[in-house]
Amino acid sequence: MNTKGAQYVCINAYPFLVFPVSYWIKRQIFRICIMVLLVGIALLLGLFLAVLLFNPRHRKSGHKGKAQASLNDNKASKSYSKTEISLHNKRTDCWIIIKNKVYDVTSYVEEHPGGDAILAHAGDDSTEGFFGPQHATRVFDMIEDFCIGDLEQ
Repeated sequence: MNTKGAQYVCINAYPFLVFPVSYWIKRQIFRICIMVLLVGIALLLGLFLAVLLFNPRHRKSGHKGKAQASLNDNKASKSYSKTEISLHNKRTDCWIIIKNKVYDVTSYVEEHPGGDAILAHAGDDSTEGFFGPQHATRVFDMIEDFCIGDLEQ
């Protein structure tokens, strides 16, 4: 066994195994890198889950308080004429009609993933565009938060 200098190391549990020191150093560095990587991934995953859980945009509409639910019930009972709805056709005042229900989506215009596409039917019927293939099923739950009433017949 060559013990000249510090070129080799012997593990106490396995005295018959002798490895060059550089092997052990590389292995320890590799283990440390893996641990740092795993901790980083865990932190990013935790941050992602925190954003999903605590961001109000991602909450279901069923989590509203009683006061908010009753406020929406009162709003939904109001009827609007097509003429009145057509006046709300701007980025800063955007109403749309979907299946004879009226929605005030002004606060959502800037967040809309499709950009200004939401403004194409502002103040008008958006039913056909809303039920297109570009929308995920979660928008069907999300849109109810913006309902302000019904279309007058």
